[in-house]
Amino acid sequence: MKNHKTIAEQATMQSFLNCYLRETGNFEEVENELGDYLTDQQVDRTIKCVLQNQAIEVIIPVRYWSLTGRHLFTFPIYYRNAGSQAVNPLDYITLVSLITKELLIEQKREDAEDEFMLRVILSSRNVTKYIEARLSDAERLSDANFSYIEAEQSLLFGHLMHPTSKSKQGISEEEEYLYSPELKGEFQLHYFRAHPSIVIQDSSLENSAATIIREELKESGQSNRLTDKEEDVFLPAHPLQAKHLIEREDVQSLLTKGLLAYIGPLGKKFTATSSFRTVYSKESKFMFKFSVPIKITNSLRVSQKKELDRGVEVSRLLDSKIGQDLRERFDRFHIIEDPAYLNLDLDGDSTGFEVIIRENPFYENDKDASLIAGLCQDHPYGEKTRIQAVIEDLAHQERRSTVKVSLDWFDRYLSISLDPILWLYETYGIALEAHQQNSVLKLDGGYPGTFYYRDNQGYYYSESKADLLVTHLPDLNRKSNTICSDEVAEERLRYYFFINHLFGLINGFGVSGLITEEKLLQLLRSRLEKHLNKGTAVGLIDSLINVPVLPCKANLLTRFHDMDELVGSLETQSVYTMIRNPIGQEVGLVYGK
Repeated sequence: MKNHKTIAEQATMQSFLNCYLRETGNFEEVENELGDYLTDQQVDRTIKCVLQNQAIEVIIPVRYWSLTGRHLFTFPIYYRNAGSQAVNPLDYITLVSLITKELLIEQKREDAEDEFMLRVILSSRNVTKYIEARLSDAERLSDANFSYIEAEQSLLFGHLMHPTSKSKQGISEEEEYLYSPELKGEFQLHYFRAHPSIVIQDSSLENSAATIIREELKESGQSNRLTDKEEDVFLPAHPLQAKHLIEREDVQSLLTKGLLAYIGPLGKKFTATSSFRTVYSKESKFMFKFSVPIKITNSLRVSQKKELDRGVEVSRLLDSKIGQDLRERFDRFHIIEDPAYLNLDLDGDSTGFEVIIRENPFYENDKDASLIAGLCQDHPYGEKTRIQAVIEDLAHQERRSTVKVSLDWFDRYLSISLDPILWLYETYGIALEAHQQNSVLKLDGGYPGTFYYRDNQGYYYSESKADLLVTHLPDLNRKSNTICSDEVAEERLRYYFFINHLFGLINGFGVSGLITEEKLLQLLRSRLEKHLNKGTAVGLIDSLINVPVLPCKANLLTRFHDMDELVGSLETQSVYTMIRNPIGQEVGLVYGK
């Protein structure tokens, strides 16, 4: 087996190059470019990227060519001066440097690329660390049977189409081992006691947010730490955030005035989910999502006040006829609610004290529940992917081919994910940002059983249906700022659910050798055509199946421009680019030039 550093660096190159190829289309297929260099190596084809401004060619041997755009490469990858026959192997830092320089020249920018380079290096180093630390879990990472938190903490490579998927800034080495999901640390939450006059809270549940937290502490045997004053509010905080908050001048003022008191660590042990700042305990009926002063991938991981209100607002919508309709039609589709929150009444879009209280549907039964990214994640040690283990187990039990099982599995999956998501958008104009990390699947006998969507940041109310939503919830959008143009709602639904999620899942089947991507793309297209014939989400579906190219979020270019996707208007949070459409009229169209 390759050493851990090599595994991490090759994974970094693969993600980085896949982003570049998808977002720029700057490549062409070539023949006989590497000759004897490819002796005894598995190569499907060879492609070349010409960096014209530097007169350099990057030669890439490909061992798996993907219709959905995430290819697997054979290493080493090579480069040479244009016109020369001699080639040299590329390390990941040289590759990133050459492509970054090319982008700077193309855009006539003179700013240094050191920040971008730093993020790539940090990400690669972190992957090395995680692979070293999790070697003992090699078999568990490809087991067909798993728990919710095992799946959440299985993303050692992270987002497979992101150039800096594991970069973290603002966290020490020691803190990583305590708080990062990849390293499975456990920790207590830290608590503040606040006078009710400085607390902001809301809840769609029978109990207030403050009561939920008090009950949580009582359940963990901390009744003796609670005051007799029922009006006192206890706010949990992530340990990383607590340390940061205590040092702030405005917080020091509240402490001095006696309006706020720092209690310290209390209660149950929690552990990080895949989102880092959302924490889970198998002993708790709720998960908690915090603001933390850490920059991960593109963004500083803080919650904004409007997102807290959005979570409670969605819960109230789901308590209305909208939720009743959804449950009656699609009983295997669930939205994990964020029904309550706590915060302090301080200035700014984010105070640092935000506590989002999230349902924990896996409290009593955490078996065989995985975020979709966990099913698709490449195995860090070269073993089976999770989806491969699941499908091969089913094929063995049923004495059927993996092709037939994969088609049945994916067809069932579309019934509990695609169908309700399209219905919700068509009927009520609610678009969900259902990407691979926001989507959790609970298996039933190995097949798709129940689909869960989560994320209070990922809701869009299309403008054309806003008046309908207001009839169900008169205060709609007053604080949540969720209404957007139909164009933006469709753009987000198209990218996050179709390109990121479904194309990513299809790629997971393909790279595992279970079935060709083309067969699953045809199944997806057929399902969309049926919806189109029924008049469901006509504009959206037409934009998916009857066009040669699709707008796609460009993770590399967004990162290159140092854009924070959690800040700014909906229209300017990310860079979008056009990519070839694998479910267009010609499924199987060659991707690229």
